[in-house]
Amino acid sequence: MAADNSIRPELIVRRMPFSFDDDINVKWNPLRPEWSYMVNGASLAMPYLEPYLIRTMRKALPNFTNERLIEEVKKYIGQEAQHYQQHKKFNDVLKASGYEELAVIEEEMARDFELFDRQRSPKFNLAYAAGFESMALALGHWLINNREYLFAGSDTRVASLVLWHFVEEIEHKCAAFDAYEDLYGGYFYRIYGTIFAALHVMKYSRKAYIAMMKKDGHWASFKSRVNLMRYSGGFLFGVAKELIHSFIPWHHPLDIKDPEWSDEWIKEYEESKGDFVYLDTNNLMQPKGGV
Repeated sequence: MAADNSIRPELIVRRMPFSFDDDINVKWNPLRPEWSYMVNGASLAMPYLEPYLIRTMRKALPNFTNERLIEEVKKYIGQEAQHYQQHKKFNDVLKASGYEELAVIEEEMARDFELFDRQRSPKFNLAYAAGFESMALALGHWLINNREYLFAGSDTRVASLVLWHFVEEIEHKCAAFDAYEDLYGGYFYRIYGTIFAALHVMKYSRKAYIAMMKKDGHWASFKSRVNLMRYSGGFLFGVAKELIHSFIPWHHPLDIKDPEWSDEWIKEYEESKGDFVYLDTNNLMQPKGGV
């Protein structure tokens, strides 16, 4: 089934002035501390994962002939650059709290992505990128659909960072998929890339949040472990339910309708001329600025 290009969103590279002061608490959602650790672990991976995605797409750029795809990939690169830079600001504050153990995990991630660059084929790297973006699209839907449960009453700076990131993941949902299909195609290899990327990112995210929970004494807590299992189960089931569409042979990301809330966020941002950043985490029904 051909994608309906008339509903393809125009990508915008937004330079978001997030600021993360030293008063950021590692348990930035006091009602759901285990969820806070899970998000922190995923955030740690972004300054390693997303530069790898950028390198992969830059290497692919000279091979495209479709002007629309070339422009979209360039804007995708711009959005991803903003994502990892903003996550690095947040991560630096967390690491300054005394999590020296995370340095080893960061070294492992950097080594993995360097090896992918040097030893894996361009097809693998592009399938990884397309696969990760399929997972990110599913995760974005899950986060937005469950935003009140996951982020209500939390630190607006962290909630805004995460939800802004995934609004843009939804917005650029076609770029890596179309890049892979344009140069290589192949259903089964795309599915392989999706599964590989999802497991790879989850492995390092899990290592990171376990290290932080052990440092803070929560890993040994029965209550924390039960809560962690509940959030992990909700994440796995929720994302799998959203991801299943990408396993259909004729899947295209444009076939998945964007959440109304993400469209409203983009509209609010445009109307505010870029001034709107932070969300009101006591009222997440509408993406109105709270700070």
